[in-house]
Amino acid sequence: MAYNFRNRNLLNTRGAYLGSSGSDSESQDDSDPDFLTPSRTPRRSTQNNTARAGGASSIRNLSGKRARDNGEEHRRGLREIHRKRRMRFSQVPQAQISRRTVLSWLIGSGEIEEKEVVWYVAAQSGNILGEGKVNREGILCSCCSGQLTVEEFEVHSGRKTRKPYQHIYLAGPQVSLLDCQIEAWEDKEEEERRTFNNIQPASKAVDRNDDACMVCADGGDLICCERCPSTFHPRCIFMEIIPQGDWLCPYCICKYCGNGNGNGLLMQCGGEPLDLTNPPVAFCGSSCRKIYEGLHNLLGSKNELHDGLTWTLLQRTDEPFTGSYGEEEYKRIQCNSKIAVAWLVMDECFLSTVDRHTRANIVQSIVYNRGSNVTRVNYSGFYTAILEKNDEIISVASIRVHGKRLAEMPFIGTRGEYRRLGMAYVLENCIESTLCSLKVEKLVIPSVSQLTGMWMDKYFFSRVQEERLVKELSLYNTVMFPSSVVRLHKNLAMLPDLNLSPQENEGHF
Repeated sequence: MAYNFRNRNLLNTRGAYLGSSGSDSESQDDSDPDFLTPSRTPRRSTQNNTARAGGASSIRNLSGKRARDNGEEHRRGLREIHRKRRMRFSQVPQAQISRRTVLSWLIGSGEIEEKEVVWYVAAQSGNILGEGKVNREGILCSCCSGQLTVEEFEVHSGRKTRKPYQHIYLAGPQVSLLDCQIEAWEDKEEEERRTFNNIQPASKAVDRNDDACMVCADGGDLICCERCPSTFHPRCIFMEIIPQGDWLCPYCICKYCGNGNGNGLLMQCGGEPLDLTNPPVAFCGSSCRKIYEGLHNLLGSKNELHDGLTWTLLQRTDEPFTGSYGEEEYKRIQCNSKIAVAWLVMDECFLSTVDRHTRANIVQSIVYNRGSNVTRVNYSGFYTAILEKNDEIISVASIRVHGKRLAEMPFIGTRGEYRRLGMAYVLENCIESTLCSLKVEKLVIPSVSQLTGMWMDKYFFSRVQEERLVKELSLYNTVMFPSSVVRLHKNLAMLPDLNLSPQENEGHF
């Protein structure tokens, strides 16, 4: 018998650019009654009052003692300390914070009180080597009245461990900034932003499939995959003949042999893998392994640029904290904290965008590389690239690599005061250079029509017009945008490094 289409004409409407299919200003009544996210228990509010805590003498030898404590017992004690102290002072709204740093995030989340006294404590002796007060700009040193970043405060105190958050303590509760980072990350509200987006059909749903096309994010007459919730317009996947009987979508079959047998995993059949949406346990090609390992090795490492700028590649990780605070664990804590700050920057740059059908916040889910059981809103393979100056995150970009053939960059944003200074240009070039070094061939981005000329003239992108390329892109789980958005691409092979002079670049061709 012929395949029966799923009619979703009532949902065949588009939202504004920068989201898959809608915005959070829309009424909840506009969401699909057959496809929803289970409601979560709302976070209980706490009443805050301003206070200060003191006590200087007991900080002596604190670092050595903490190192000998049982990790989990120490963590439980910290949770109780923070619950009590956070009720005593006011939380600063994130919107009122002018600089986007990890320290300002801790202030905004209520983990640290503004103007709270901090000490830099020597790791071995426990002696206090420096004192200052926390503010939204950084740390105001007590000895010289200099405004310093966290790293500068460590150097000013005579140390350079490259782990300043581990050695700077709040004078009152005598907990480190690193402990505060963990507490802020494990806060209920912060946790909600990164939980797995489990989309389940409503009890009266017609079926379990998605209500938007995987390619164009629109509703209408959709053909449904028998293995996963994905749906498609036949025209979007260039289907000329409607299949008889069951049908498997491009994500449930091997992209080389077309075989859909087994459990749906892409098996090795002579070709290279095309999709790194989820970090695989086993790799079916050398390029797949090299790309994944190359990106993983870059995570959390600051790369020095010119004029005090640095760029870092981030990705949220859910590995539990052991309390050992070794090199890798410290790096994971910093990565997670900067992901939270990067989301605040993205939230400033783009209108909040909620998928009409699943109610998933698109930009937020991408920054937190949030997974989902619905392929269209599964963003677990995303990385976040940030550009920093003096600890402040000033530009953020989201990238996802789909094997050696393709990478996508759906969002890149710069804070208002740094726009028109070339910051996005610097960050985008760092991303391109990294992709080139990993032998990724093509970068794809979306653009609103009024910015298309800028991307083409300044960044050397071209329109996605060739039919072969359009068909190829339909096979990838890339972020969807309305038809008014222009898709652009750039061939990364043999690109010059824009951070080098013309003479230096000659040797790269």
